Amino acid sequence: MPTDLQVLTSTTGTKTDCWNTPQHIVDDVLRFFNYNLALDPCSNSQSSPNVTATKLYTKDMNGLDKQWNEPTVFMNHPYSQSKLWIPYAVRQQEKYGNEMLLLIKLDVSTKWWRHVATKPWLAYNKRLRFGNAPSAAPFQSAMIYLGKDIIRFTNTFTKDGYIYNA
Repeated sequence: MPTDLQVLTSTTGTKTDCWNTPQHIVDDVLRFFNYNLALDPCSNSQSSPNVTATKLYTKDMNGLDKQWNEPTVFMNHPYSQSKLWIPYAVRQQEKYGNEMLLLIKLDVSTKWWRHVATKPWLAYNKRLRFGNAPSAAPFQSAMIYLGKDIIRFTNTFTKDGYIYNA
């Protein structure tokens, strides 16, 4: 039986699912948080991060072993591990009451989707090109909002697609 990573990367020909967030999304996330992002639990680098945040957890630091008790959080996790990262993010938001944006693979057929299905979310109207990938991802992406300012979420992200559950 293939692993989650093998299944996810079989159509891309890559051996990783750790890709930098597209710059226009980074810009929107930072603007959404008034350029005051406190935590990126899935950062690509401590010294040269793709997303600027006060606190960064890299793969070696394992954000799943940390508490996300920060006022603002943005997560673009390894998509082969959605079944771990998505429920964990929701539990952390429920525990601390912070604001989170989650950039995820849009896949309503999965068990982990149930954790965010009732939250406001954006379906991007085009497939995103992550990092230095030669082409767009072979799947659609979504931005999930865990927080209370749905109007600000809608105003920031509606230009990129349709907002559901707002």
